[in-house]
Amino acid sequence: MMIEILADAAQIALSPPVIVAVLFGVVLGVTVGAVPGISGDMAMALLLPFVFTMDTAPAIGMLMGVYKGSLFGGSVSAIMFGVPGTPGAAATILDGFPAKKAGMPNRALHTGLYSSVFGDFSAVLVLIFIATPLALLALKFGPREFFALYVVSIIVIASLDRGRVALGFASAAVGILLSMVGRDPFSGAPRYAFGSSDLAGGLALVPVLIGLFAVSEIMLQVGRTWKHRLQEENRRIEEAAAAEGYDISKDRLSFREYRGLWRAVVTGAATGTIVGALPGAGATLAGFLSYGLTKRFSKQPERFGKGALEGIAAPEAGNSATAGATLIPLFAFGIPGSGSAALIGAAFIMQGISPGPQMIESNMVIIYAVFGLLLYGSVFTLITSKLLLPYYARISMLQPRYVLPVVLGLALLGTYATDNSIFDVWVLIGAGLLGVVMRVAGMPIAPVALGFILGPGLERSLRQSLILGFNEMSYFFQSVIAASIYIVALVVLVLFAWVTRK
Repeated sequence: MMIEILADAAQIALSPPVIVAVLFGVVLGVTVGAVPGISGDMAMALLLPFVFTMDTAPAIGMLMGVYKGSLFGGSVSAIMFGVPGTPGAAATILDGFPAKKAGMPNRALHTGLYSSVFGDFSAVLVLIFIATPLALLALKFGPREFFALYVVSIIVIASLDRGRVALGFASAAVGILLSMVGRDPFSGAPRYAFGSSDLAGGLALVPVLIGLFAVSEIMLQVGRTWKHRLQEENRRIEEAAAAEGYDISKDRLSFREYRGLWRAVVTGAATGTIVGALPGAGATLAGFLSYGLTKRFSKQPERFGKGALEGIAAPEAGNSATAGATLIPLFAFGIPGSGSAALIGAAFIMQGISPGPQMIESNMVIIYAVFGLLLYGSVFTLITSKLLLPYYARISMLQPRYVLPVVLGLALLGTYATDNSIFDVWVLIGAGLLGVVMRVAGMPIAPVALGFILGPGLERSLRQSLILGFNEMSYFFQSVIAASIYIVALVVLVLFAWVTRK
C-alpha cells in the first residue's frame, strides 16, 4: 500500500507541469528576493489568486519555490550592497557586505548559496520524518487540546519579538477580530456585518493576505528613497572595485575552504530548523540566532564583522532552514509557523484541503508529492542560482519605483479575478491601509495573518470545550496533553528569552 502511495506521489511530483512550476517559483523567488523592498511573502501573496486555478501539487510547488528562492535571493543585495533584499537576510549583512568590500564578493555569494541550500534541504528532511508522526499524535486531540495549541501559538508569536510583546498580542487580536466578521459558526447569526450582505459573508482570505503583505508594503515604499541610496552605494562600490583591480579568478571558493565552514553551516541549519518550527519565530530571528551562536562558539570570534565566511554561512543556513521547518506545525496541527506558512496554508485551503492532522491521512499521495518537490526544489535553487548569480547581482540594482506599479496592478487584477468581486478589491485596499497603520505604529504584520487564519479554529475549539466542560474553566487543564502543551510552551519561552538575551 505504502509503495503504491509513494509511486503515485513520485509520478505527480515528477510530472512536467509540477517541475516547471517549481522551477518558475525558484527563479521568481530569487529574483524578487534580490530586489530590496520586494519580499518573498509579497510575491507569494500576489500568486494566490493565480494558483487557485491550478492543481494542488504545482500550486504548492510554485509557492514553495518562491519561498525557498527568496530566502537566498535576499542575501544577494545584502552582500553586494549592504541592503537586505528580505528581512531574513539582515544578519547576512554583518559579514557579507564587509566580505564584498574586502574583495571577496564571489566567495561570499557562493558561501551564502551553498549554506542556504544545505539548511533548506536538511530542514525538509526533518519535516518529512517528523510531520507524519506528529499528525498521528494530533489525531488524538480533542477541542481542549487544540485550544491549548492555538493559545500557545498566539503567545509564542507575540512573545518572540523582543520589546514588542504587547504589540504582538494586539496584532494577533486584530487578526482574530477580522476572522470573526461574517456569520456565527454555531447560530448562523451575522456578526460585525453592520447591515452589509457582503460583510455577512465574511472577509475572503486572498484580499486580506495580499493587502497586509503586498499592498501595505507598496504604499510604504512609495514614500521611501531607495533610489538615491542605491545609486550612491552602487557608484561607491564600482569606484572601489575599479581602484582595487578586482580579478574574479582570485576570488574562487574552493571545496576545502567551504568544508572548513561545516560547524557554522550545521549550527545555522539546526538553529533554523528549531526556530522555524516555532509559530511566529521566522527567518529573521533564525538568522541572528545562528550568527550569534556561531560567533559565541567560534575559535576566532574577533574575525566576525570583518568579512568572515562563517558569518555568512551561519545566518544563510539558519534563515533558509525555516522554509521547511515552518511547515511542521502547519502539516501536523494546522497552525502556520510564519507569515509565509500562512500563505501556504491559504493555498491548501483554496485547493479544498484543510491543513492539520487530517490533511496527511486524507491526502497522503498529494502530501508525499509535496515532500518530493520540496527536496528537488532545493536542488533547483542550487543549480539555477549558480548559473544566474552574475545576473542576480544586476537584478538587485532594479529600482522599486519601476517594479511597484506592476506589483500593485497584479494585486488588484488577481484579487478581482478570484471571485469577480469589487467588494474583495475594497477589502484589499482596506487591508493595505490597515497594514500601513500597523507598520508605522511598529506592530508586526505576521501575527495578524496568523490570527486571521487561526481565529475560526480557536473560536470553535473554545466553544466546543465550554460545552463539553459545562462552562467549567478547570476542564481546560484536566487533559494531560493540554497541560503538557502549556508546560512545554513555558519552557520554550524561557529558553528563547535567555538565548536571545545572551
